[in-house]
Amino acid sequence: MKVLFRWIKEKISGIWTKAVVPHARICMISGAVVAVAGASAITAVEYINYNNKTQIQAKETEAEMQEETQTHNNVEQTKPVVMETETETQEQTPAETESTTQEEISELVMAAVTDENTSSREIYEIIDKAASDSDIVIPVKDVEDIDIVEDNSSEPSKDETEVEEPPADNTPKSDEIYEVSQLVEGIDVSKWQGDIDWTAVASDGITFAMIKCGGGDDEDGVYEDRYFRRNIEGALANGIQVGVYFFSGATNSKEAYDEASYCINLIKDYKITYPVAFDWELDGDYDSVTEACETFCNVISSYGYQPMVYSNRNRWYNNFDGEKIASKYKVWMAAYFGKFYYDSVRWTYGDDLPNFRYHYDMWQYSSRCYVDGISGQVDVDIAFFGYANYHVDTKDAVLTVTNKEIKRTYGDGIGRLTEELNLLDGVKGINTIGYDMDIEYSIYDESGNEYSEEEAISTAGKYTVEYRFKDPKSGWIKNTAKLEIEVITEEFTGNDIVVKNNTMSKDYNFRTGVSCKNNLGQEAELTGVVIKKVNIETEEEDVLTEQQAIEEKYDFDKYTYVAEYAFNVPGEGEVIKKAAIVRGAEE
Repeated sequence: MKVLFRWIKEKISGIWTKAVVPHARICMISGAVVAVAGASAITAVEYINYNNKTQIQAKETEAEMQEETQTHNNVEQTKPVVMETETETQEQTPAETESTTQEEISELVMAAVTDENTSSREIYEIIDKAASDSDIVIPVKDVEDIDIVEDNSSEPSKDETEVEEPPADNTPKSDEIYEVSQLVEGIDVSKWQGDIDWTAVASDGITFAMIKCGGGDDEDGVYEDRYFRRNIEGALANGIQVGVYFFSGATNSKEAYDEASYCINLIKDYKITYPVAFDWELDGDYDSVTEACETFCNVISSYGYQPMVYSNRNRWYNNFDGEKIASKYKVWMAAYFGKFYYDSVRWTYGDDLPNFRYHYDMWQYSSRCYVDGISGQVDVDIAFFGYANYHVDTKDAVLTVTNKEIKRTYGDGIGRLTEELNLLDGVKGINTIGYDMDIEYSIYDESGNEYSEEEAISTAGKYTVEYRFKDPKSGWIKNTAKLEIEVITEEFTGNDIVVKNNTMSKDYNFRTGVSCKNNLGQEAELTGVVIKKVNIETEEEDVLTEQQAIEEKYDFDKYTYVAEYAFNVPGEGEVIKKAAIVRGAEE
């Protein structure tokens, strides 16, 4: 690792002579190192090897076979030399190797990919070099440092994928194919399939699903597929193993690195068993596209995922270095036969397979087939590898409501609850595959009428709160709690003011025995008193001072008298309370 550290450091110093490299924030996905170790057990599962696949795939031309054999021999001859060099270096500098940390390498890599002066070619070289050490986890950007846009992608075009009839002489014989259990049938889906009934999909013989997690646009940024989360959770909840694909818009390594960063952030919380695919369906510079493919796959691989590259056969041959990519990563190849494309039938064991210059691990054989649970046509695939020792664990979905009886009072005068209310406190939903779910709720009175939360908490009564979430396998999961609301008002103390013989005691004090509290029990300050004399017939008002009111000759046949008290109520401000001036018993 010390040699790698030194190489990257020298590379960076060559790029930024006289430049100040800013401190880079490193985004290390939680559990990334563990993921690398854990994934090895999964990816080590045996799938049909190259020789087996040639038995079920169409025979290549003699020239192609010779070319491939020569390439294979060259690779095999090179491997021992490389291994010897690495061993020699490690033996010579054991102390130096131990002194270099993942963090040091990560800082250098992140410094390179975040600096504007670094070219796409240089990013490719640095990441490719870092990827040569299987212990290195290549750092990715934080989500907030990536240009993210909404998914406004158009339907990917399938026009350039040729529809053909298979050669008449390459129909495999049943006795030529063994490892039948590892020929598995799958689909690939995105937002274009809309809502999917994954239970029905699983019942229709689909073993795996390649799910679009997002895509990229070289002008605007990257985006998350609108249906990614519901698709991946729905598939997993029904025991379908999943991989993902990223519909790339990258034209160079810089953009591919950003796409890989975003892809890692999208999938890090999900159990991915099948590959993470770089989906290339656009035009671009041959060398730049090749480097973009490698950059994306190298980053993905460093986190323990199995990288794969998707494209149609024509692009594999012409738009990038297919031979180089196929020698390093899994291959997902699209080639359509008329039988499956026009008649919308599913491939079955014994059907023909297409010719391809390189080996391929997955074959997309049509975009126009039908699968139960999906409205309309869908892409269908055959994988020549599987993970028979892996299954998706599912449990019963659970919605827990801790607070089953909730009581609150509402202050009518101040327009708020006397105690804070959060109807989601103590409420937790876990779906069949262990994910925490967002909870919805509705409020109903005893007659079944629905109330908004605002209406319910301001209206005295007893209610039922219905909590729910939609599980990808079992549908709506529900639970309830009782809610009781008591409405209270401010407390005002002030008896009616009594006048006898139409006169008031000359020592009367209008402020004695008068008080006001808000519904939290807080005392209000009395700020003023106004006495109003109202003509019963005309409703005209005269305002009296406290002294005038004491000296007044009260005529209750012609007037009504009211004392209006002004209070400064805590939390509410000025509040007016009224007390009547009434005639007492005649003496």
